[in-house]
Amino acid sequence: MSGGIVIRELKSMVELSATAELQKAVWGMADVEVASPHTLRAIVHAGGVVIAAEAGGRLAGFCFGMAAWRWGELWLWSHMAGVRPEYQGRGIGLGLKRAQREWALAHGFRQMAWTFDPLQSGNANFNFNRLGVTARIYSVNHYGDMQDEINAGMASDRLEAQWQLDSPKAVAMAEGNYEPSEADQPDAMTMVVVEKDGELQYRQPSTRAGGHFGVEIPADIAALKRRNIEGAKRWQQYTRAAIIELLAADYVISGFIRQGDKAWYVLSREG
Repeated sequence: MSGGIVIRELKSMVELSATAELQKAVWGMADVEVASPHTLRAIVHAGGVVIAAEAGGRLAGFCFGMAAWRWGELWLWSHMAGVRPEYQGRGIGLGLKRAQREWALAHGFRQMAWTFDPLQSGNANFNFNRLGVTARIYSVNHYGDMQDEINAGMASDRLEAQWQLDSPKAVAMAEGNYEPSEADQPDAMTMVVVEKDGELQYRQPSTRAGGHFGVEIPADIAALKRRNIEGAKRWQQYTRAAIIELLAADYVISGFIRQGDKAWYVLSREG
């Protein structure tokens, strides 16, 4: 990468041990929540990968993944990916995921997956609009109570991002020449929406004849939590109900849109 950023694999215990401090800086984790360097060493030894971004010899970000057997196929499960706050906005996260994709393809993986908080609009935008993932699984309170600075105070609901590494969309995005189509836009009922008066609404559609549905999420969940934690929890409940209902009806989360202070998922029929 440009700007003095070097992306490379970490393999030795000395290198892997440096990720503990990085995790604390990115997520505000306590010691007990940090992925142990010994665990990372086992993952690397067993055929997984730890990839880091370095700036001036200092770790600016990292990600790691392990082999997983899912639905009769070998997937790379990417458990963590993060960039120090002071290095965010410089394309390092995208560089890490692209390096992880290249490593996975070179080692026989065609699918990668990970979980993320469905209310984090920045993560959703990155996953859907920079990488080209889809999502078919919503897990309620996936990790139980979490006490780090980002997740504390709410249930740890997670969407599972599924990345077909060699799909035309993923390839186009990796090459920087993907152009959104009309299929990326919702053309029917928005089930979770903020009305003009600021009231949060959950709309039960009278029909699912439309090709797409939208589920709105907060543009900035961290700010909402600081301002109104009960409102944030209510929004999580509505988002959870809407997405689970649509996934059960054979919809898939196929895209994500941010326009001004609005953000929403786009769900379309599977297949």
